[in-house]
Amino acid sequence: MRWLAVLLVACVAGCGVNPIPEPPFERPPALAGDVVGAVCDECDGAPLKLTGAPGSVTDADVVWAVNLDGTAPPVVAPVAADGSFALDIDGLRGDELRLQARRGALRSEPVDLIAGRGALEPSPRPLAGCFEVERELALPEAAVGAMSSSAIALAHSCGAPLAIDRIALRAPAPEYSLEGTAAPVVLEAGSAGELRVVYRPTEAAARGEEVALIEVSSPEVFRRAVTLFVAGAP
Repeated sequence: MRWLAVLLVACVAGCGVNPIPEPPFERPPALAGDVVGAVCDECDGAPLKLTGAPGSVTDADVVWAVNLDGTAPPVVAPVAADGSFALDIDGLRGDELRLQARRGALRSEPVDLIAGRGALEPSPRPLAGCFEVERELALPEAAVGAMSSSAIALAHSCGAPLAIDRIALRAPAPEYSLEGTAAPVVLEAGSAGELRVVYRPTEAAARGEEVALIEVSSPEVFRRAVTLFVAGAP
């Protein structure tokens, strides 16, 4: 029987299951430094100029930017090897700009800034502790003629009712429609609504991005912005 014991030991030593290697860790893109604005108030129609110094963007190929107070398409600018970038975007002093660092399908947390001169300040976020929505919503891919959808929860724990005056797309986008909770609407404390976003691609509609704006008038005046995009879209 000794030969059987030796055989079992050899099998345990040499016939084990090889572990599955872990996939390589991919660091997400990030906006890691100040965004500096240059505004020409006297120049009619001149774009806002935004720059980031070396190291202001990490692990990203491009910076994506959109003016939440305008209707122009988003702007995409390359990130240099040293982590700097520069882009021009239509807008005025005081406009709210949304920026995001990207690499392929990876995206940083969107950052909302107020257009001006010098280092841009973050957008104020009243009631951030009791009313927050996701800053992005990924819609499943759908074939032309079909549809997909996803939902945004509108829940709050603020002490006073929340008056939502308007829910709309920042700019016309035929492939996206907003359904569910309709504005104007008042959400009592502790209650919730749901905004459903439907994606219906057509031959003429590009697989682009748009932003849904949720505008609140009480107990304070503010808005929340949600970037809408198709998962897996370039």
